[in-house]
Amino acid sequence: MSFAGLAGNRELIAGLVGEIARRPSHAYLLAGPRGVGKALAARGLAHSILCERSPGAGFCCTPEDCATKNAAAAPRGRAGQAPVARCDCCAACVQIATGVHPDFNYVARNPNRSEVLIEQVRDLIERLGVRPARGPRRVAIIDDAEALNLPGQNALLKTLEEPPGHTIIFVVSDSERALLDTVRSRLRPVRFGPIEAAEIAGVLVSRAKLAPERAQALARLARGSLGRALALAQGTEPPIARLTEALSRARTLDFAGAQAIAQELFASREEAADNFELIARILEEMLCFKLIGAELNAPSPEAARMMAETAQRLESAEIASLMGAAIKAAAAVDGMANPRLQAEQWWMAAGAAFRGE
Repeated sequence: MSFAGLAGNRELIAGLVGEIARRPSHAYLLAGPRGVGKALAARGLAHSILCERSPGAGFCCTPEDCATKNAAAAPRGRAGQAPVARCDCCAACVQIATGVHPDFNYVARNPNRSEVLIEQVRDLIERLGVRPARGPRRVAIIDDAEALNLPGQNALLKTLEEPPGHTIIFVVSDSERALLDTVRSRLRPVRFGPIEAAEIAGVLVSRAKLAPERAQALARLARGSLGRALALAQGTEPPIARLTEALSRARTLDFAGAQAIAQELFASREEAADNFELIARILEEMLCFKLIGAELNAPSPEAARMMAETAQRLESAEIASLMGAAIKAAAAVDGMANPRLQAEQWWMAAGAAFRGE
């Protein structure tokens, strides 16, 4: 299958596959925005290394739509048996897809946990110390690496400093800054970029079976993230209207009001980063409307009306300043700053700007 089914960053991935085939580093940091395919690319790289039929760029599995993995995750029938998958992949690729390959290890944040635990890291380190049982190397993926706590990062550091010669580690993170400098310095950085809206729209048409007009609209809202676009296609609409409404009444916000918005829309790190980016996009729309009369890209006529009225209450410089502050707040949250505190500070600043203070 190779990486043909992945959207975006194809040249980056192709270069990485070539590097691994020639002279691989012992550990890589796959970093970039959420939903651009970093973890999927890491799994594909594991297949390219361990595939027994056609290792390299033409490995035989389909990581983004693996029949065996999907069947294993499907609900079981009345007899308690999982559906039988039709898969002609090699045995190694099937084992990677189902997480049972002896030379493949995957670590990620457990459900309902906010951190990747040190116990998970210690177990991984122990496994990496054993020579490969079946393939040419041991391959490990540490997903959600921005959630590695400090003890976990420090435990991993010794393995990164003195890595086993038969191991390649892929560290996947939405935020490089969440990792210690000592950890980052021992990883070969590979930075993924946002995916073009046109490519996201094409995937939504082919995979989610959306009409082209709907796919294009969601692709613009997704802000370069295919994962976010697929969530939107499943009905998870971003809170554009709610944020626009909050902006429209920012002039009356006191500290209690800012706290309430922070609790409602910025409680988690991922939610806060997404919504700060969304605020920046809304303010950008308002600035273009104010300066050049551009049409507002809003989810409803009511939201467009609120955006237009809000834009008229502020000077262009104030809109630009709030937009820059939202971008900085999103970066701070990615760097492990407290998301609710960042939100409280931003909304208080927005209220002051609307009052002319």
